[in-house]
Order: sequence, then structure tokens, then C-alpha cells
Amino acid sequence: MAAKAKLGAVIVTLALSAWGAAAASFDCNSRWLSRSEVTICQDPALSRLDDQVATRFDAIALKGGFGQYLGLRYWKASWTKQRDTCGADRTCINGHYRAQARFLDRLQQCIDVRVMRKACLRDSLAGDRETRQRR
Repeated sequence: MAAKAKLGAVIVTLALSAWGAAAASFDCNSRWLSRSEVTICQDPALSRLDDQVATRFDAIALKGGFGQYLGLRYWKASWTKQRDTCGADRTCINGHYRAQARFLDRLQQCIDVRVMRKACLRDSLAGDRETRQRR
């Protein structure tokens, strides 16, 4: 009976440590984390923002076609590179997540409005490129 209790305690401990060790878009236990990702893993508010943005991104990506999905993946990869220029600056990282959330809001509106969908998506992506170039 004591062995079962010990095994249960080990399982609970492992589950709790794994739960706190991952943000939505990357593994916090990875050896290859950028300084920004380490900061995100250490800050519960940033980790929560990462989770929210990644969940929204995934939901939007599922609504489009394959070409749109690939375009969004490319956009996300370039956004991640830009976020990593923040290093450990929490304010900078937070600002990048807020900007990404605003972009996803615009993108969601484009998807919700079927009329002129392609033009809306094109304009949203162009606006995001302009915003990133100004920084």
C-alpha cells in the first residue's frame, strides 16, 4: 500500500512540474531557448499571454486554406524572431504579444466577414509588415 502512495505522489509531482514547464508555443525545458523564451517561462503573465496568443493563432490557422496556413506559419516564425530581439526585456516582450493579439483580432474579423476576404487578409498582412518595419 505504501508503494502505491509513493507512486501516486511521484506521478502528481511529475504532472505538476510538467504543467508549469511549458508555454503554449514552446517547451520551457528545451536546452535551446532564447533569452526571451526563458523570460516568458519565468514570468507567469507572459506565459499566459503566450498561451492565449498561440491558442488564438491555432484556431485561426484551422479556419483557412492550406496556403493561408503556410502564410500564417511564416508570419509566426518571423514574429518570433522579432520578439527574440527583446532579450529579457519583459516590457518589450509584452508589447510584441499585444501587437500580435491586435493583428489576430484584425485577421479574425477578415475571416468572419466572407465578403472581400482575400483583400482584407492582404491588407492586414501588409499593415503588419509596416508596423514591424517601423520598430
